[in-house]
Amino acid sequence: MKILLLNPPARKQEYQSIVVPPLGLLSVATHLKSAGYDVTIKDAFAEGMNWIDFAAYIKEKKPDVLGIGGMSPVIDTTFKAIKIARPYAGQIIMGGPHASVYRHLIFDQCPDVDYVVIGEGEESTLALVHAIAAGVTIAGIDGVISKTIKNNDRELIPDINTIHHPDRSLISNRLYRYPLLKDRQVTTVITSRGCPYGCTFCDKSIFGSTWRARSVESVLAEIDEIVNIYNIESVIFYDDLFTLNKERVIGICEGILRKGYKLSWKCEGRVNLADLETMKLMKRAGCSIIAYGVESANQTGLDYLNKKTTVEQAVKAFELTRKAGIRTMAYFILGIPVETFEDELKTIHFAKAIKTTYAQFSVLSPYYGTKVYDDAIQRCWYREVDAHNPMDKDFKRPVILSDNWDEEKLQKILRIAHRKFYLRPAYILTLLLSIESTHQLKNYLREFLNILTWMARSLYPNRRRG
Repeated sequence: MKILLLNPPARKQEYQSIVVPPLGLLSVATHLKSAGYDVTIKDAFAEGMNWIDFAAYIKEKKPDVLGIGGMSPVIDTTFKAIKIARPYAGQIIMGGPHASVYRHLIFDQCPDVDYVVIGEGEESTLALVHAIAAGVTIAGIDGVISKTIKNNDRELIPDINTIHHPDRSLISNRLYRYPLLKDRQVTTVITSRGCPYGCTFCDKSIFGSTWRARSVESVLAEIDEIVNIYNIESVIFYDDLFTLNKERVIGICEGILRKGYKLSWKCEGRVNLADLETMKLMKRAGCSIIAYGVESANQTGLDYLNKKTTVEQAVKAFELTRKAGIRTMAYFILGIPVETFEDELKTIHFAKAIKTTYAQFSVLSPYYGTKVYDDAIQRCWYREVDAHNPMDKDFKRPVILSDNWDEEKLQKILRIAHRKFYLRPAYILTLLLSIESTHQLKNYLREFLNILTWMARSLYPNRRRG
């Protein structure tokens, strides 16, 4: 039985600055392969494949089972790929965040889907493939539903050390890149699943709220493979919260140093967990960037988002991270309904004041399945508008239009944020002086051009583009 797991093409062929391995597909593929199945991964997005070539590819392959995932902002590409593949695929399985949130509604959104896998995909997909291979019903298979069968959810995998390391021989590792790390080739690693915090805008449909961590030994064994087999030295730790357990972080860093690896890596932190001595060790072990969800400079906004952090903690976290010699990425949310335009001008000023190396400004998006979505629906605040952020992949992006915000104000605050943060001469000079490679210089220039182009288009949305 031929099984094909697919990451669909982008809507249109264009340069993508961030291209990372499809870890969900890779983990499921590795699980199936270890059980003896013939599995192929096609990362059409990373390959820059167009839709005509994709149609020809799927017609030639004719997989017995096609597995595909998708996130809500780009779910139209998943549905398009399924529609193209339908005449040539035996059974079509859909999983991933969008499917896990919408569940049985997927069959209305995309009638060509045969089965939906909800939540963590490894064990559910394997059980489903066993059933397909044997020609038996899926009734009783937790975590799997069809148009006519609704099974129970599968319990989260309690010990994620039992999951195989992703078999990176199934993908073309040379295709992956991240513009803020110095090396051309990059990969991603998940060392833990779940997050115990309850931010109202966060989707936990896959990994849940229980933090489950791999052992230090397991993480170091995967890094051994990455370095020694695939010759990759730039890594993004894709955990929701890498720094939750200080002792585990210390163990991973000490292991990297003991092995003598010259890694460059990025991770996600949290401002209330910043610890100078730990970050100094992280720096020695190759930590290049820590990303923090700052979100707002106004405590009212932080409380609305249920961040359980304070503005003062953010100030201290960025000060300590600078002292450790690590670059920072700050995530900010604009368009928070309990904040005014003037409040969010303070947030933009705050982004500069904390001296973050990079900042990402996004409009608050109440995605289906989150608490902020329920609040927006209840208060009649929910709207879908044209995507605003230069990094957005949506055609239409859900936003909150409260008494404080309309679409014009959202567009304006985003433009101001990017202009005031990124187009400062002193900031540009500092960034240029920090460049470590020609590759990094090209990435920076490309990202600045992207921002400038987006700002011009947002100022003159009706001007023809030739």
